[in-house]
Amino acid sequence: MADPIQAKTDFSSALDGLDRLAGVARESLARSMAVAGGKVLRDEAKLLAPVGSEEGGSIHPGALRDAIYLAYKPVKSTEAQQVYSVTWNAKKAPHGHLLEFGHWQPYVVAKIKGGYGGGYYSTKIKKDVPTWTPAHPFLRPALSSAGERAKAAMIERGRQRLPELLAGGGVESEP
Repeated sequence: MADPIQAKTDFSSALDGLDRLAGVARESLARSMAVAGGKVLRDEAKLLAPVGSEEGGSIHPGALRDAIYLAYKPVKSTEAQQVYSVTWNAKKAPHGHLLEFGHWQPYVVAKIKGGYGGGYYSTKIKKDVPTWTPAHPFLRPALSSAGERAKAAMIERGRQRLPELLAGGGVESEP
């Protein structure tokens, strides 16, 4: 699978009071801001995710859209950096990577006659020449189209959260 898409932004000018925070309070601020931006990107990815229809061969229309979520990555996070990921649940939508990146189709595809949802399946018959199925990306365009809105949401959340933390309250509340 391809490398994950990463976005980095410098907020040093927006957070003058950050130096006065330490430990848990600093982590709480970073997580609050990351969640705010991640929600914007997650929602944009859900809007851009291909939904399909039963008439078009989709067995579960909207499965990919409904499987997109925002997840905290504690293993990759440190005191200096909090990592969240906008991704999809591969058990609920195992085809997500095929849509995001495109794929080669080496096998003949057949329509299920009178089957559930009128869908399609890959046979075991190998094609002489594989065909390329183009990508219908949803995560990459979400970052491109909503990146500035995500940044603005992060800064706004930081402006709300920073005074709470400097006053000594709210460290235990949601990010």
